[in-house]
Amino acid sequence: MKSKFVWLVVSSLMVLSLLLASCAPAAPTAPATPTAPTAPTTPTTPTTPTTPTTTPSGPETAQVSLTKLNGTTVQKQMEKPQYGGTYTTVPQKGPKSFDPLLMSISTSLWNQTNERVIGYDWTRGPTGTGEALYNISVDGLTFQTGHLAESWETPDDTTVVIHLRKGVHFALDPQSEASRLVGGRELTADDVVYTWTREFSDMPKNYWVARILPDERPVSVTAPDKYTVVVKSNPGYLGTVISQVVTWMPIYAHEPVDKYGDLREWQHMVGSGPFMLRDYVESSTASYVRNPNYWEHDPFFTDNQLPYVDEVKYLFITDPSTIMAGLRTGKIDSLYQKTMISPDDKKSLAATNPQMNFKQVGEINQALHLVVNNPELPWYDLKVRRALQMAVDREAIAREYYVGDADVMGGPILQTEFPEMFTPLEEQSDEVKEMYTYDPEKARQLLAEAGYPAGFKMTVDTSTEFDVDLLSVVKYYFAQIGVDLQIAVHEVVTFTSMKDGRTVMEAGWSTFDNNGPWAFHEWTPSDPADFGMIDDSFLMETRDKVLQVFMFDEPQAWPWMKEMFAYTLNQAWIVHMPAPYLYLAWQPWIKGFNGESLTGRGQYLGPARYLWIDRDLRQQITGGR
Repeated sequence: MKSKFVWLVVSSLMVLSLLLASCAPAAPTAPATPTAPTAPTTPTTPTTPTTPTTTPSGPETAQVSLTKLNGTTVQKQMEKPQYGGTYTTVPQKGPKSFDPLLMSISTSLWNQTNERVIGYDWTRGPTGTGEALYNISVDGLTFQTGHLAESWETPDDTTVVIHLRKGVHFALDPQSEASRLVGGRELTADDVVYTWTREFSDMPKNYWVARILPDERPVSVTAPDKYTVVVKSNPGYLGTVISQVVTWMPIYAHEPVDKYGDLREWQHMVGSGPFMLRDYVESSTASYVRNPNYWEHDPFFTDNQLPYVDEVKYLFITDPSTIMAGLRTGKIDSLYQKTMISPDDKKSLAATNPQMNFKQVGEINQALHLVVNNPELPWYDLKVRRALQMAVDREAIAREYYVGDADVMGGPILQTEFPEMFTPLEEQSDEVKEMYTYDPEKARQLLAEAGYPAGFKMTVDTSTEFDVDLLSVVKYYFAQIGVDLQIAVHEVVTFTSMKDGRTVMEAGWSTFDNNGPWAFHEWTPSDPADFGMIDDSFLMETRDKVLQVFMFDEPQAWPWMKEMFAYTLNQAWIVHMPAPYLYLAWQPWIKGFNGESLTGRGQYLGPARYLWIDRDLRQQITGGR
């Protein structure tokens, strides 16, 4: 259906004729500035479940007692895990570098080897109390717990004090020179200070310096003693610092950097996590082995040391037929690929492998990013941007291109993941309703009013990493209102350099991160994702105020998120496409999903299979952070 729809659209471009008219809708009104947030409250330490007891059902199950945040007790019968086995999955893509200073953590292979200070509380997820799903990219502190941290507090609105866990050691792999260099020593506050200070150094091409504005970075990170870290933020930015530093950046040792200069090579990775990276072949495989001296125990079965599984394998495969064959034969245990599990694939797998499990998940959407800081470009005028929005039939794209498996309003917040923050189109202002309703006649009228009765040409830069077929559909719709869209497809590295170097001159086609409050950071001039060069003071100020509240009291931030949502739609900076619903597929022997998102640190993988799954695997499997 998808290929047929694209073929029909592209064919129609050759015979399209243009009609012109004139009419103009009212300009959108910017929302009022929200009131200042209240000071953050000190997060509470999550409740630890009681030790399970064996039940009459047999030695393989146990009764577990859990306590919700509201004090309600949950009794669960849980299957006891076993040690051993290998878990194999296919990541979306491989890393460009192994140094977190030079790239996003989410696209690296650090997540199995290096730990964060604060992270998800597994006992609160679907396998536990069910209070959290952990689907989103930025989570408040309510459902997080200490990883390397034993506890933390926020004594004022610019300070977070972290108390580290004692007795955590860096993994010692005798086969690794870098690991032998560190020597399995204890991880201390000095390592946290070193990591977070280095992340905001002046090293060329520093990812975090490019991504986070100066005011959003920590003012200082200090270690008053061996197990205490004090992080200071600028006033109003503590939520951002906790979100993007304290709960996000993994900790590593200084010795490999001292010897090798940086951490670009995989052999230099040394962390305190549950696995050690034993081998990496670019564009082929990454193999991890169990860290036998890992510190953490299973929170449900507290006598059991994690991790359970012996080995984790990443297979870097891009051929869809090979991936499907791997799933059918059980050589791939689970898959979450943005472009690989289509509705047709799911139907085919369900027919050939009826015992396989599936879950439909929301996904980030494709979007046309308009460069809006150049008065010489037609879409500097809001009327033109509104016309481009009206020109696209999103309902048809969702129905035909995505075979009905898509959220029509794809950004900047995803309805399926953020219902409390999302405002449906029918509840938006009249201006937004009109702009996001397919109406090529009104679009042509707006272009005429803006001084472009015959339309104009525009060049859109993109790469093979993004959905060029869908961009061809956009080209078809734009042609109906007289806009000649020229598609320039580059290699991935070239297009990435264009975005980072701000050399996209007119428009760019890529994805848009619709994951909660941080999505609006893509309209920050320093962010590489903002190659549209949007610089809006209201949005920037409100975004950081939202994060300041969101991290400590998420519901309090929801009204502001709705306001930001409506405001950005009114500005029409980005032409959002529908967000597809994709499929998570996993083998029948993988237990613990319960039809919901992966719940955090471990999932039962059948006989002799139990796996610690940190954020990277969760990203691949469920799309959550």
